[in-house]
Amino acid sequence: MKWALSDPVRFLHERAELNQLEDEVDWLVTAWRVGGDGTIEVDLDLLVHGRTYAGRMAYPDVFPNSPPYIRPRNSSERWTIHQYGEGGPLCLQWRADNWQTHVTGADLVRSAFNLLTTEQHPEQPGVVPSAHCLTEGQTMSGDEYRFVATKGFIQTLLGISPNYNLPIKTHTLFNLTATVSFISEISIDDSPARTIPDLPSGISTYFPLFALKGDGWVFRTEAFVGGMCIKSVDDLLRMLTDFGFCIDDILVKEEGTNKYKEKMIVLLGAELTSLRVFSVAASEQLVLREYRVIMPPGLDTRLLEESEQLFRVRVGIVGLGSIGSKVAVSLARSGVRRFLLVDDDYLVPGNLVRHELSWAFIGVHKVYAVRDTLRLIAAGVNVDVRSHRIAGQESALSAAAALKDLANCDLLIDATANPEVFLLMAAIAKAHKKSLLWGELFASGYGGLIARARPDLDPNPLAVRSAIYAHLATLPSAPFQQANGYDVDQEQPLVAYDSDVGHIAASLTRFAIDVALKRNPSQFPYAVYLIGLRREWIFEQPFDTRPIDVQGDGWDEVAEPITDEKRLVALKVLLNLCEEKQPAQSDSAF
Repeated sequence: MKWALSDPVRFLHERAELNQLEDEVDWLVTAWRVGGDGTIEVDLDLLVHGRTYAGRMAYPDVFPNSPPYIRPRNSSERWTIHQYGEGGPLCLQWRADNWQTHVTGADLVRSAFNLLTTEQHPEQPGVVPSAHCLTEGQTMSGDEYRFVATKGFIQTLLGISPNYNLPIKTHTLFNLTATVSFISEISIDDSPARTIPDLPSGISTYFPLFALKGDGWVFRTEAFVGGMCIKSVDDLLRMLTDFGFCIDDILVKEEGTNKYKEKMIVLLGAELTSLRVFSVAASEQLVLREYRVIMPPGLDTRLLEESEQLFRVRVGIVGLGSIGSKVAVSLARSGVRRFLLVDDDYLVPGNLVRHELSWAFIGVHKVYAVRDTLRLIAAGVNVDVRSHRIAGQESALSAAAALKDLANCDLLIDATANPEVFLLMAAIAKAHKKSLLWGELFASGYGGLIARARPDLDPNPLAVRSAIYAHLATLPSAPFQQANGYDVDQEQPLVAYDSDVGHIAASLTRFAIDVALKRNPSQFPYAVYLIGLRREWIFEQPFDTRPIDVQGDGWDEVAEPITDEKRLVALKVLLNLCEEKQPAQSDSAF
């Protein structure tokens, strides 16, 4: 009704046009009304070939910027194939995709009459060309049961010889509007079950998505054609029997009950286009469900070819807070498959203002929560975790093990913004010639910093940090400065938007990918960047980026020369230790 009040001239024009059409023809009767929700509607009686089609045209509140729509007054009626389901609106000459504001409701009524006159002719029904151009998502919107066929599944499926039936393992996720199933394993003969290679491991476990496990069978025969009529369990069983398959393993009752176990049935003929997926539902009555098969896109390459090099890179990330969690997820999407995650903290509701994760992981330690998230992003992700506080009050054994594990990474990222942690990370990086990257968001989110130190290409990490401090000393004092202690009770939450953190995390991720790929020359000519997110401090506008040209010491220590005399002394000490150990072991045997 709003549009009529705001544009009464157009409202009166619509009435006049429709009244004129009703006076001119003998097949139309109209009645204007206001619906229960305030929508202006017109009841239409269209007389077509002796039959009256009782319809209703509704004007949306945003008319004339969006078209009116005509549908049956009886929600169970379907008049034409050019209709969005039973009781749905007709697809007419003027639609949302080609609507023009000068078109009137009377024009739509004429279009509806012409459609029905042509298509519903009692003697010579005509075919009205379809203007439907729907996406796969649009056509799938009404399909509750869906089966995702990955490329790995298709390749495994096509490798099955004709006239074979093989057991499968399935996993099903339940969403509010869709039940989505996958196949994780196919058993071929007496060989070990063949795992579908491109299905993430997070799908094939109960956690964190609670993917319900099931089983079923794949049947392949060249006799099967995709268009065969299969409307019931009897149709399915009869067809499989006609093809020569045994069906005893399909109808299996749960022990001690009359309830049938649910089984997924996959049928494939000579061509991949014949693929159809069903399930015999678990109930006392046999119910057949057919799944909408979601095939992999033909062109599925969405990363640069160089990203394949990231599969072999092991990335160690210390600090799985807002920046660290976003960097980890982004790296996994970019192609990194090997991670070491280190953090002692757990997720609390307040973290969700900026953290990559959600309420699904509240109360869970961040390393385990991020690990489970990475396992859902891509197949082949291998994540090692250490719930450990670097530079914290941990046992010496635990600390040594964590540092040793970090030393075995190819790339290190410090996402803690903590100086004590940085000192240890810098020491590991320098001792083992590992690239180290770090980044932080400035308090209040007005900007941030990203930095790197690559062996023999940049100064060592401590030299890079010293160069940063020297440069900052030449600038005006930064606003919102806050001492960064490591006492847990003194840590204060950062005040900033998720988008602020996301910008710095994305920049740090790009930095990390550049280092991991060992690009030469690097896409980033400087080792340090100050990134502005709004006009403040030295930043003149958002996205104002200030590189810092760092100079400093290299990665090799200038060590005191080692003489042969010192080597000999050290060797004698070690030999004495070994001699002392042997008698002690002999004595302990008695």
